[in-house]
Amino acid sequence: MIIHLNIKVNGKVQGVGYRSFAQRMANELSIKGFCENKSDGSVYIEIESTQMRADEYLEWCYRGSVMAKVSKIDVEPASVVGFNNFEIKR
Repeated sequence: MIIHLNIKVNGKVQGVGYRSFAQRMANELSIKGFCENKSDGSVYIEIESTQMRADEYLEWCYRGSVMAKVSKIDVEPASVVGFNNFEIKR
């Protein structure tokens, strides 16, 4: 069963390669969706995958990229959209 999650990652996550790593990890796990920088300094991510792969991805989100310092993550379930790939927006 495919689930959809909206994820907001707070901390030092812009300008440190977080989105590139988020895309690479999503591709490794066959997760579809997107990520983008937000004006408040956070990174916003939407993913669609199985629960097991989503859990793995969320574990990575808490660690982040090498230079990132994640302070908080908010996760909300949403309706499945049907993404075709994982892309970086903006």
